[in-house]
Amino acid sequence: MEIVTKVATVVQSLLGTWAEEVAQGCDVIQRRRKFTAATLARTLVLGFLAKPDASDEELAQCAGLCGVEVTPQAVEQRFTRRLVEFLEGLFRRAVRCVVGANAALAPLLERFDGVFLLDSSTISLPPELAERFPGCGGSHGAGQAAMKLQVLWDLCRGAFQTIAVEAGRDCDYKTAVQSLPLPTGALRISDLGYFDLNVFERLGRQAAFWLSRLQFGTSVFSPLGAPLRLLPWLAEQAGPVVDQPILLGAERKLACRLVAWRVPEEVANRRRQKLIEAARSKSGRTPSPERLAWCDWVILVSNVPAEQLTPREMAVLYRARWQIELLFKRWKSLGRVAELTGSTVPRQMARLWSRLIGVVVQHWLLLTSVWGDIRHSLAKASQAIRRHALLLAAALGSSAELEEAIKTLCRAVRVTARQNKRRRPSTFELLNNPSLLEYGLT
Repeated sequence: MEIVTKVATVVQSLLGTWAEEVAQGCDVIQRRRKFTAATLARTLVLGFLAKPDASDEELAQCAGLCGVEVTPQAVEQRFTRRLVEFLEGLFRRAVRCVVGANAALAPLLERFDGVFLLDSSTISLPPELAERFPGCGGSHGAGQAAMKLQVLWDLCRGAFQTIAVEAGRDCDYKTAVQSLPLPTGALRISDLGYFDLNVFERLGRQAAFWLSRLQFGTSVFSPLGAPLRLLPWLAEQAGPVVDQPILLGAERKLACRLVAWRVPEEVANRRRQKLIEAARSKSGRTPSPERLAWCDWVILVSNVPAEQLTPREMAVLYRARWQIELLFKRWKSLGRVAELTGSTVPRQMARLWSRLIGVVVQHWLLLTSVWGDIRHSLAKASQAIRRHALLLAAALGSSAELEEAIKTLCRAVRVTARQNKRRRPSTFELLNNPSLLEYGLT
């Protein structure tokens, strides 16, 4: 199925039949006057997609495009706890739908049956929700109440495999998403928050691959089981890049591959400074000399065989993990999903869930327009989609009209979302040509 047709079908279902099904379980439409569950969902999702801080008057204008004549006061009266329940249910229904592009982002990614990035983003919530969504205090814990979104994203085709909603204080490495099976031959890339030898071993038993940085303090052994003093051992290895088989973990002895290289001195010094500042602010202590020396190295571990991935390609793939951070940045800076706006808790939460649905729809539309085209910027494309989002409002009643509206939106995005000239290659350029990597493996 063509990607435009696929996305049009999903968007029409989400803001049509799925909305009506979700509404049956929460009585958001008790007496039908003007709004149906579908037109209410279209008004809020597209209205806040086009303008995250849309007023009631602007939402009423969006409702008019959706075929509903209502006053701003009528919109204002819709912000109830039932509406919040409805929008949360609709978001959870949306993220169950896996929508991926027909084309891969880059040939390097096609060596695997999906390249899955796993990471999380935390959103602070009103303190009244602390019992359901407890936070853990501080800036990262986002206070008394917080929501954590655990996202497993296939960078190859752009599909969200899952977006799980959890409490803000839940630890990343304990998330249930860690246990989700991956397709045979898939690769999972995650940061140190998800470092777990049990998970890596389970992925290997599923014939899937994993790639991670090495957690400081993890026991490392030679293939014959002899313990290694890692940093002195690395310094003894010949060549600019270390690429050796090892065993990980004192008990588990997980067979894998270690790839390491020294970073430039200025990079290592910046790392040490950040590490010292973080340690002093957290515990008042200075990191150990060994921990500071660790900053001289990039150390990756993986079960991908050497014949399938070179050290340079591994470095490019791990660097591509940053794309999920940029995804969250687009959600928060453009979609403003982390901003609590509104005079009441129901208004704040209804806006939050509407914006979250909106960023999912925005991502689906990205897949129809610039996915896999290194000439375009995903951030600029996201901005353009928001500017033209209301094109979809009047077209949702007809599959053919919606497809044409999406095609029109795509043309506008492709014209205006060109990548700025860069001195260094972008992640997408590196994925297409790893030899362009300048961050030396030396």
